Amino acid sequence: MKLAVWDPDEPFRRWRDALVQHASELSLAVEVVDAAADPEAQADFALVWKPPSDWLAGQMGLRAVFNLGAGVDAVLPLMQRALPGVPLIRLEDAGMGRQMADYVAEGVLHAYRRMADYAALQRQVKWEPLPLAPRGGYNVGFLGLGQMGYAAARRVADMDFPVLACTRSGEARDGFDAPWPFYPLARMDEFLAQTRVLVVLLPLTAQTRGLLDYAALNRLPKGAHLINAGRGAVVDTGDLLDLLDTGHIASALLDVFDAEPLPASDALWRHPRVRVTPHVAAQTLVGPSAAQVMRKIAAIERGDRPGGLVDTRLGY
Repeated sequence: MKLAVWDPDEPFRRWRDALVQHASELSLAVEVVDAAADPEAQADFALVWKPPSDWLAGQMGLRAVFNLGAGVDAVLPLMQRALPGVPLIRLEDAGMGRQMADYVAEGVLHAYRRMADYAALQRQVKWEPLPLAPRGGYNVGFLGLGQMGYAAARRVADMDFPVLACTRSGEARDGFDAPWPFYPLARMDEFLAQTRVLVVLLPLTAQTRGLLDYAALNRLPKGAHLINAGRGAVVDTGDLLDLLDTGHIASALLDVFDAEPLPASDALWRHPRVRVTPHVAAQTLVGPSAAQVMRKIAAIERGDRPGGLVDTRLGY
């Protein structure tokens, strides 16, 4: 079989070597093709990150496409136009859950320990210890709770912060031990009103685009904090800046943006209450990802249903 790789962020040889190694361990014969170097080559499977639409449309014999990441909003519209009916499969954790848990835990502690306030005091050359809120009432709310969100929520709960969650269904996924209050999106206002640190891990869909506008963000308690490591377009940036300026939102840790890389002219870079990271909360790791992709291909070859199949109606 042929497996084409399109990943502008990683050297092809790293993917080739890892994929061949894990294919051998599963007794799979695979030829790994560099799609950027040989765009005319046809493949049985494709492993992609933001591929060109013309290349994807030219792949006439694909049996499945694997997306190099948890979010599929960059490739799903291309698939629906160019390759309707071809399964799209996302990575499931592949080492990203621990990274996301680290990122969110740091953001929660940064908010709880009032580090943005101390940074402001440092700029004013002021020595002023600040009081801490009781941890037991410092609710951390997760808007979206997939596999990476679940890993992050478990970490935050282990730090003795109360956790609550808001998901499309208002229920935990099957197989998740999530003993926290759950709210459906229809009750998001109630969820937001109780949340001191809002962790946004939603996929980008027609339902979630612009979901957190001024009215929604204003329902957070005064002095709440925002961590967005899901998708930038879920949050209305202009409204967020307005609420940061008024102090209703105390700080924001942002890893995802409407446009990436974030333009140098964007006000988020310079806002004193905003921390910007370049979409690194949960980076794709070549080794674990290659192993997972080959296990999923082995499942397809056996006629089994692989994990991570994207529901095109829901967008994730």
